[in-house]
Parts: sequence; structure tokens; C-alpha cells
Amino acid sequence: MRLSDASREKLAAEYALGTLRGRARERMRRRLREDDALARAVAAWEARLAPMTEAVKPVAPPARLWGRIEKELQFRQRRSLWKALGLIASGAAAALVVVALLLPLQRAGMPASYVAVLSDPKTNQPVLIATAQRNAMVLRVNTLDPKIHVAGRSLELWALPRGAQPKSLGVLAGARSDLKLVAVADRSLGDVPALAISLEPPGGSPTGQPTGPVLYTGPCVKYW
Repeated sequence: MRLSDASREKLAAEYALGTLRGRARERMRRRLREDDALARAVAAWEARLAPMTEAVKPVAPPARLWGRIEKELQFRQRRSLWKALGLIASGAAAALVVVALLLPLQRAGMPASYVAVLSDPKTNQPVLIATAQRNAMVLRVNTLDPKIHVAGRSLELWALPRGAQPKSLGVLAGARSDLKLVAVADRSLGDVPALAISLEPPGGSPTGQPTGPVLYTGPCVKYW
């Protein structure tokens, strides 16, 4: 059945938030493998939600809430919930709590930012998130899966501008990297629809262009 634009957005939002449960979620997973437009809509919603944990100060949840989370983790669907939110890193439970508490604040002045969620094309699993406020000169990169780092090699992040060659944004230093942009994000990322990660010699590409395999890619979207 062909989905209308409104229905597609509604399903994508529910899936990304983790509110789509049971058989409905299973049907959604099957549909995502066949419906590219729906998959893009889910990726866009995941990207919109990703910077929310950085937008405000962390909130310590009450003890009773942790008990509820532990019970929830016993259900078979917990892995798909983590993946839907793009919170695969350690501390995912805490991040889930923060997201749940902060969703009502989405309309109350989230900072305008560029957000990219890069995934492994083999598994479709998010591996890192990059965010930059539109008037900032720093791109914050958070690794969601520490196994992506390779001993003796460097992971280099590239902007993929429309109609132009890739531009290096820097080499990832570890689980979290703050990469200095050559100009404010509006100028550095305004015409960049996607980012990519390549595997390079230690210290990065010696040529100014990717020399190793491109491992991960993802859309770069405006969050405002």
C-alpha cells in the first residue's frame, strides 16, 4: 500500500521515537527494507532527535525510573529501540531517559544546528553523530560504536559538497572529537548534503582527497 506524505512522516516519527511497538514495529521493519522514501524519512527523524541530548544540561532521573527501564530492557524489542534512537554507545539507557524527558522542549528553542548521522552500509547501524550549531566553527563528532576505530590507521571525516570534490573536516581523535571548521557551519556545511568517513594512514590522507576505502556515510541535515 502506497503511503501518503503525511502517513509516511507519522510512521517515521513513531519509529524513530520508539513508540511504535509489537507487530506494528515488525511490519515497519519489513517496509523499511522495501520503501526507500520511508527509510529516508526515518533517517531524517533520527537526525532531528540526535542533538537533543546535547542541547540542554543532563537530567538525573528518579530512582524509580531506573527500575522501570530495567524491566523494559527485558523485552525482546529493546535492541530495535536503541537502534531507532541511534543510541548504541555506552550510557544508552541514560540517553533514552534524557530524550524522553526533553521531547516536549523541541518547540521551545532548540539551537539551530547541522546534524549528520553516519551509518554502516552493511548493517544500516548508526556509528557516529556529528553536530555543529549554524554559527559555530566547531563540529562535534561522537562515536557510537568504538569498534569502528582501527589500530594503526586514522578515520578521516569528509564533507561531500554538491558538484565538488570531498573536503576534509579532520581526523577523528577518539570517541569524541571537536573538529575546527574553516568557517562557520553555515558556510562550511550549508551546501553539503552528506558526510563520509574514509580509512586513511596515520594522521590522515596525504593527498587532500580520500585514499582509502569509504566506510561510512550519512546525510547532513539542517535542524531548524
